[in-house]
Amino acid sequence: MNPSGKYSNWILLLVVSFIWGSPYILREIALESFNHQQVAAFQVFLSFVLFIPLIAKNFKKLSKDNIVPLLLSGVAGNIGPSYFFAKAQTQINSSVAGMLNAMLPMITLCIAILFFKSKSTKKVLGGILLGLTGSLLICFSGESFGTSYFWGVFYVFMAILSIAISINLVSFVLPKLNGTEIASLAFLFVGPMAGIFLLFTDLSAPFASETFSKSALMLSFLAILTFAGVIFYNRLIKKSSHIFAASIAYLIPIVAIFWGAVIGGDHISILQIASIIIILVGVHLTHR
Repeated sequence: MNPSGKYSNWILLLVVSFIWGSPYILREIALESFNHQQVAAFQVFLSFVLFIPLIAKNFKKLSKDNIVPLLLSGVAGNIGPSYFFAKAQTQINSSVAGMLNAMLPMITLCIAILFFKSKSTKKVLGGILLGLTGSLLICFSGESFGTSYFWGVFYVFMAILSIAISINLVSFVLPKLNGTEIASLAFLFVGPMAGIFLLFTDLSAPFASETFSKSALMLSFLAILTFAGVIFYNRLIKKSSHIFAASIAYLIPIVAIFWGAVIGGDHISILQIASIIIILVGVHLTHR
């Protein structure tokens, strides 16, 4: 890979990490008025509305060979994470939910090796372990880690498993489509599903909530970030590798700490700074 291509991948990784590290705090505020199912459904449906122009543009790329992979990618990459993260954040806070993303590269690599015959190297494995170590240090360095109830952690794991499946589908099963095409056509399937669910859900409680306006605004921001994040993330997978793309999970804790410091006034410790350095070294090693 030429140097300019490598730098562009790093820039794209940082942009996507910031995009995907921000929804946790937005989702936490949205849950003040809406239940977790409604938050997940609105996130997917409102993102689908934003994707409609791109769906119309790329619809001709839909074929009998890619319908099933696109459907699976949409369910695994959008409905699964939206639902499981929203459910998890009813029991753990946004920072911890973001920090636990450290599991993503490991799970992504395991799926790639088990189902797609992907090969790895000691350097890549070492980078994954370094990133995992740094992320775990961040988790244990915060006072909020003790609130991570078993089911909250379990739901985060399920969300990450869904994302890992989607990453491998995009990387190995849909090579003829670019990131924007995959993102838009996947929402062609999952967007209407979310819309149908919203038609049959009771929204009287959210509308009557005192925090409705704030929660609804956060849902709008969440949809915009999802729209941009899915496009840029699929593009990153195509431009680099499935493991490097999964390294976003190591940078999400950094974004979580950032939002905690800016909005919550959390103190950033020396251990957290050292952990961030370890994470960045791990991410670098995974970029083959």
